[in-house]
Amino acid sequence: MKPGFALLLLSLAPAWSQVAKPAAALNTPGLPATKAARVPTQTITGLEQAFNNRLMTMADVNEAVDLLGDTRGVQLEDYGVVFTTEVSLVRTPNITPFRKSIPPAMAARVHQLRVERMPLLKAAMMEMMGNMAAACTQIPASQQLVLVVRLYYGAWEDTTGMPAQVVMRATRAEATAGKVETEAR
Repeated sequence: MKPGFALLLLSLAPAWSQVAKPAAALNTPGLPATKAARVPTQTITGLEQAFNNRLMTMADVNEAVDLLGDTRGVQLEDYGVVFTTEVSLVRTPNITPFRKSIPPAMAARVHQLRVERMPLLKAAMMEMMGNMAAACTQIPASQQLVLVVRLYYGAWEDTTGMPAQVVMRATRAEATAGKVETEAR
């Protein structure tokens, strides 16, 4: 009888234990209990392609912008949507066995084109921020929209006065109203 009683007690042991709640069901003080809806993958992909096209067509076709990789977008939970890309505002000449250095006149021309294209880049980025605000209506108006463009320069270039990256940031509501914070550093 003792082994049967011991088995009965062991089988009842889980009745007194507490079942853990899944992490998603826990309420953290200060955070909303409901989660923001996800932005559809097709929307993110469409914005990526639209920004790639906008960058490629923002300058003269004879001296095009060099897109160094596709734009990438991601939605971050409880933050918002972030897009990044890397470009060279000018297709730069390379140092080769046949061209051991870049002539000063060519280097000056590249720098001049970069300076002229910086306002075009910022205008394209402002347009993209508006597009992001219009397309990402699933996220709350208080969440962030961020667009980062990293700029490429050759080792031989004069980068005086040129930023390494341009960052635009706003809440979805601010971006809809055209109130976007710009940081070039």
